[in-house]
Amino acid sequence: MEDWPQERVIAEARTAAILSSVDASGKAKVLRFLSRSKLLTPLARDQRLGRPILDGVGGYAEDRPNGTRVIDLGVMLAASNFANTDLRWLDLSDANLIRANLADCDLVRTNLARAILCDADLSNTDIMGVRLFYGDLETATPRTRQDSPNYTTGEFTGAVVEGVDLTNVQRLSEIQRCYCCAWGGSSTRATIPGGCDGIPNRLGR
Repeated sequence: MEDWPQERVIAEARTAAILSSVDASGKAKVLRFLSRSKLLTPLARDQRLGRPILDGVGGYAEDRPNGTRVIDLGVMLAASNFANTDLRWLDLSDANLIRANLADCDLVRTNLARAILCDADLSNTDIMGVRLFYGDLETATPRTRQDSPNYTTGEFTGAVVEGVDLTNVQRLSEIQRCYCCAWGGSSTRATIPGGCDGIPNRLGR
């Protein structure tokens, strides 16, 4: 857990090798272990020693704006096939899930803030409690390459949801629906249960 760059590089390389060699169920098991061990979460660090700081209740303190992840998934999950797998309660924030197959998955309480979901398939998936952004719906916007996230207002903390297939998605909340309608673009909007009447297309395409 200590913040030694060489060890982090080795851990990420080994994780990438494992994820590329197992099936969807195996990938889900690896991600559950990493997530529950706080290895995917940005942690508060001692600025001199690089050690994670305890939160006072038996765990490690999160630091979304400035923390360091032990393992940064980066593009390891891009275009992966996760169909029909259990991905509940995972921290997949900032992960690149472009063109990933998440159809028929259980994503209950999974953190997808700042995840890249372009052209991902979430059809028939249970997304109850999925976090798509931080802050308020009115001020939350998707991540960009050049802008730093503001975890208070929600600016640039949102998932990129353009081109996502949300056909028959299960337990879609009103907040999730409004965010996806606003920032999903025309192709995503066409698949959202309940439609997007009255919600402007803020993506503009």
